[in-house]
Amino acid sequence: MKKGLFFTQEKPFKVKILGVLIFVIIGYLLIKGDSSLSQVLILLSIGITLLGYSISYEVKKGFDVYRHFMFLGGTIYKAKTDLDFPEYISVFSASFKQDNEWGTVSALGTQAKQNSFVIRLFNGNNRFTLFKTSNYQNAIGKANQLSELLGVEIHDATKP
Repeated sequence: MKKGLFFTQEKPFKVKILGVLIFVIIGYLLIKGDSSLSQVLILLSIGITLLGYSISYEVKKGFDVYRHFMFLGGTIYKAKTDLDFPEYISVFSASFKQDNEWGTVSALGTQAKQNSFVIRLFNGNNRFTLFKTSNYQNAIGKANQLSELLGVEIHDATKP
């Protein structure tokens, strides 16, 4: 049996758009040819940072939970998260809305709506969102692995 599970959070759609937009601007600047090397390097570092970072949660046997700040697949900072052992794990569908009021992304509309499947840990009135994904099979698969690791029941709220 595995000693731990990783739950890598999906990158927000806005971050993906901005990262790709920065690389398009870099391409334009290189083709145009009148930009300085420092401008290209600064934009390149911003683009790589936007597209290269990720946040993951690691759950180990015995319910040690760590939050990993990762860059290009490697952990650059790891912090222990203090959570109570869950009474049950819930998998459900949720819709998340966020205002588009900044930068060029506001041209996409006034709100961004994302439908996701969520894995949430419950202990009494306390809850902790461990994982969000747009893929149901990914969510239920990860929840089953976590249930097996911790020996905790799963409530699949996506089923009637």
